[in-house]
Amino acid sequence: MTMRLTLNLDLNANDLEALCSLVDHPKAVAAASAPHDPREQARIIDVLAEIKSQITVTNYEVRE
Repeated sequence: MTMRLTLNLDLNANDLEALCSLVDHPKAVAAASAPHDPREQARIIDVLAEIKSQITVTNYEVRE
């Protein structure tokens, strides 16, 4: 079963850089997360690739 997940994140520049680092290095993330489970690594890599393909950065100004 496939489920649609929608996230809206307000990230500062450092946090956005960290997120980009995760999705830019899915094999390293997968190896660290599931070092002895190749199937789980494959799932993690696929999920991070999907996240990367959906990232859209919108600049906006918060006015208070």
